[in-house]
Amino acid sequence: MGKAKQGTDIAFQGSGPSNDDPKSNQYDGDLNDDLHKALSGDFNFTGTYYHKSVESDAPNPGLTIDGLGLMGSPLSERDVASIVSFSAPAPTTTGRKRPAPKIVEIDPAKVSFANPAWQPFVQKMVTQKVWKSLGLAPFTTMPKCELYKVLLYQKGAKVRPEKVKAKVDDMFATVMIILPSTFEGGQVHISHPDSTAVLDISNESTSNTSVLAWYTDVIQEVKPLTAGCRLTLSYNLIHTSPDTPQPSLPVTPEGPLKFFRDTLQRWKDGRYPSRSLPISGLFAVMLEHTYAHSELVPGLTNLKGRDAFLISKLLPIATEMGFVFCVSSLDRKVTGKGVFYGDYRDNKRLRSGLCAYDDDFDISEYFDEYSDSEDEAEITFIEEDRMSISNVIRVTDNRPVNLKISDCCLYSDALVPRSAFDDLTPDVKDPDKMFGRVEHRYNRSALIVYKHEDEVSILMSISGPHSALQSLPLTKTPNAHTRAGIDKIVSRGVQYSSAVAVDVLAHALLWKDHEIWNRTIPYVDTVDVVQTAIVKAKKVFGLEAILPGLTACLERRGTLEDRLALTNNISTHSPQGMSTPWVQNMINDALVSYSSALAVDVPILLQLALDSKDSLASLATIVIPRTASNHDSYDFHIALAEALEAKKQQMAHVPTNVCQHQTDTLSSLVRQCLLAAGSQWSGEPPPSSLNYVSFSCKPTPSPTVLGERINHLVKLCFSTDNPEVCVEIGKNVGPDRQMDLLAAIETQTGIIVPECVQELMASVLSAYSTPAVSHAPTLSWIAEVLGAEHIETLISTKIPKSGTYEFLFSLAKALQERRSVLLQNWNVIEERTTAFQNAVRHCADLFVSQWEVDFKDRPSSYDYFDRIDNTRPNARVRRILQIVDFSFVLRNCTPCAFLFQDLLHAELSTDVAKRFEEVHTPLVHFLKVTLAKYKTGVLFEPFKSFFKGTICLYLGHILGATPSAPLPAIPATIGCSCRNCERLRTFLDDTSPVLDIQAVKNERAHVQNLIDAAGISRAITYTTTREGNPHTLRITKRPEAIAGFEWKVARNKAIKFIRGIAGDDETLKKLMEERYEDVMKTLSGAKFVVRQLGINGLSASVEIRTPTPVPSSSVATVAGEKRKRSPTITE
Repeated sequence: MGKAKQGTDIAFQGSGPSNDDPKSNQYDGDLNDDLHKALSGDFNFTGTYYHKSVESDAPNPGLTIDGLGLMGSPLSERDVASIVSFSAPAPTTTGRKRPAPKIVEIDPAKVSFANPAWQPFVQKMVTQKVWKSLGLAPFTTMPKCELYKVLLYQKGAKVRPEKVKAKVDDMFATVMIILPSTFEGGQVHISHPDSTAVLDISNESTSNTSVLAWYTDVIQEVKPLTAGCRLTLSYNLIHTSPDTPQPSLPVTPEGPLKFFRDTLQRWKDGRYPSRSLPISGLFAVMLEHTYAHSELVPGLTNLKGRDAFLISKLLPIATEMGFVFCVSSLDRKVTGKGVFYGDYRDNKRLRSGLCAYDDDFDISEYFDEYSDSEDEAEITFIEEDRMSISNVIRVTDNRPVNLKISDCCLYSDALVPRSAFDDLTPDVKDPDKMFGRVEHRYNRSALIVYKHEDEVSILMSISGPHSALQSLPLTKTPNAHTRAGIDKIVSRGVQYSSAVAVDVLAHALLWKDHEIWNRTIPYVDTVDVVQTAIVKAKKVFGLEAILPGLTACLERRGTLEDRLALTNNISTHSPQGMSTPWVQNMINDALVSYSSALAVDVPILLQLALDSKDSLASLATIVIPRTASNHDSYDFHIALAEALEAKKQQMAHVPTNVCQHQTDTLSSLVRQCLLAAGSQWSGEPPPSSLNYVSFSCKPTPSPTVLGERINHLVKLCFSTDNPEVCVEIGKNVGPDRQMDLLAAIETQTGIIVPECVQELMASVLSAYSTPAVSHAPTLSWIAEVLGAEHIETLISTKIPKSGTYEFLFSLAKALQERRSVLLQNWNVIEERTTAFQNAVRHCADLFVSQWEVDFKDRPSSYDYFDRIDNTRPNARVRRILQIVDFSFVLRNCTPCAFLFQDLLHAELSTDVAKRFEEVHTPLVHFLKVTLAKYKTGVLFEPFKSFFKGTICLYLGHILGATPSAPLPAIPATIGCSCRNCERLRTFLDDTSPVLDIQAVKNERAHVQNLIDAAGISRAITYTTTREGNPHTLRITKRPEAIAGFEWKVARNKAIKFIRGIAGDDETLKKLMEERYEDVMKTLSGAKFVVRQLGINGLSASVEIRTPTPVPSSSVATVAGEKRKRSPTITE
């Protein structure tokens, strides 16, 4: 078997040193190796003691009986009746008369065959197929096959076990040819001391001729025919070769059998070390032949040669010792990289430097180079090597059973021998050139061996409890193995499958075992199936015997709805129905044991509580406390509270003492539910209908869900007259959510705020530590209820002085809005509004001082879109405008004044040019728009002081003084409207050092004449380069004049900036006042001295230090042209 050859010398126990350890009762050997030795022994016989074949191409013999004529094929009912009336009952093989006329015989002298092809067919079939199957030695003289009897087996015919004896001299075997006929049953059992074979040809009998043969001296038994009839030709096979001994039933040597027995005994006794036992509990022994699935289904029938002999020989021993033999498919799949994977050295395309990404790379040409390679399907590196068994057919007791194993992974320690595949050639080599992978597949067959007691466990681990259950026979009286198997399935399998539980119930009913029934019924999932099972069990066991199982079944129902439905069904089996005491006990148990906390159960739970005695008390003392510990019970307690409140409102209209008592109880339960919901308000929602299973931490509800829960919970507290519960809820939600709780409470209260809520407000303020913009409206409500002085204290003691601008601004805005409402109420005392005003001013003082803190450490990339989009204010400007707007709302510009003073003061310690680019320059436009919105202008303080200071800073730190050298006199208009003159004028107005004009000679001369006529040769020079066609006129500004040109550009920008603020010269005079003349002089070239800057209306002003010299790019130092009069604001 496997790779062992017949005749191989095997060392059996007793032929070498013993591995037994008498002290530990352990055997220091390897079970895999011992099984290989036992199954590879030399049994000196390659045949079997019987033969069976179906000859579909056998000729019609043309059977003719004297006195009856030619018989049909298949045999008709008329022919059967004729043979029965014509023949006498057949005697037994011992010669005794058979009293029952179920088997009749026809003497061979009355029989002839009309078809001349019949006898050659018989001779060929015997000398070839039968001879080989029986393992007979070659004959020297043709053996004789002599017709002995024609036998007709009728329905009910059978032959009791009896030894087959030789009927004539030199007879050594019997050959039975069954002619086509339709029948069922009649299996032939052939036995000799160590094995039994079952020969069944009923499935192929109608249209085929079947041949059976066996040695004399075997035990023959024919099982009863259950239907139809069978016509058999019985032949004696006679030895005729004079130089050879007469064949006889072979006897296998004792050595291999003893070693096989000893190996199984050691395995059974647990004497092998655990390391030699397979993980799966079974061994797979490779057979010599490979069989298709259809050939394995009949079990031993289609096995060939040594496989058939060995298994049939050892099967009785294995069965006797408590082991199971199965035949199965044995497959191996090896996957890995092929020889062409990643190997481009031999490929001419890749050697030339091309790859799959090149446009002219043809991948088919790459593969074609390997198409003729003999090694293309070989594996160079194994990535996966997997063995498996499938189509497992149990052949123990000669009863083939399909164990329904489709694909079971087989580890190497379970393969006998372990090296069975080593020198075998794969049946399929499948290369995948695209991905460089190869798959080798081996298809073989195996003998599976395992302990009978382990069968259920093995099948459960491989295919689940259903497969294990199918392997157990359904009998009225269980044997030890079946009962042990059912116990294992009940203990470890029924909980995974309702179908398995139903099958186990069938065993329990047949065995009349109510204990197994009670253990199994809880795992039947549908109520209808439970109902059917109860009806059957009631007839077998009686109702009282199955009550424990029904109680357990009720407890295991997933929802209360299922429990109630099941209880209703159970109650139908009792005359008293739902009033039956044990039914009431089931209902009470269901209520008391309830812990699912599902909102869908609330209607049923409430109905049970109202209809059952003392169940409302059970809700208060058991159900609600137990479910309150469930982290996901929020929805359940809310639904229960709402249902209880609705029931209370219904009962409120029935003024009886009983109803009043129940109403009070319901009110107490509602409050208890609200407290339970408050304790689990942050628990995860119940699972969805998809039954999603997560192996990670349970999800936390989103902030939106949590907010909705708080709002719903507070609304329910007030609608049920339980506002004091909000205080308890406040303890559970924690400081981070207490403001949300108060916000929800505000929506439920009116002018009069309950004292418990005021206490909660005070508690929240005392623990407040995490300012948030969203808290501002609620804090303003607290200020209205408790007094704004509490908020001012909070600002002074709890709010950080840095990084809280948004919070403080939102709070000031909310307080101001609340104050505006209070001012409209004449009943509000002035002290309250004054307190609000003080709190608002306190907020303003703090947020103005923090207006730029958030921007200090922010990366420059943060304001990228603000810089590229000039149509909207950037972040800093938006915040300044926000404060300005709020000041107008307050009708108090003090916040603006402090902000502007801070702006003017801050510029002295920064890069003024960069500061103007980020703040002042973009602020001017949007600030003027804001002033226009409030119907005022730049001359309104403190804006006037701010704009005046801004202009001073610009002139003193950005424009600077005129250069020392005189500025070249540039005519107001120069040149004509041609393209080159236009380029010249632009060049004279900017700071570009060079201008190249590539043009024909006349155009170049035109530009040169203009330059000469304008008299600006002191500022620029020109020359003509001869490279290119046409030539290029290069105009260059003189180095000493470039500074003047730069200052001129800066002056134009300054004029534009001032015009953007003042608009016209008259407004500029009013704005700049005493500094107006200094502005005009600076625009004419004089140096501007910033002096002291301040905001009118503030007691303190900014002390101006001596300005730090600014970069040359901002202040020019070269001389320019001296102006003869002070100009207006013109370029």
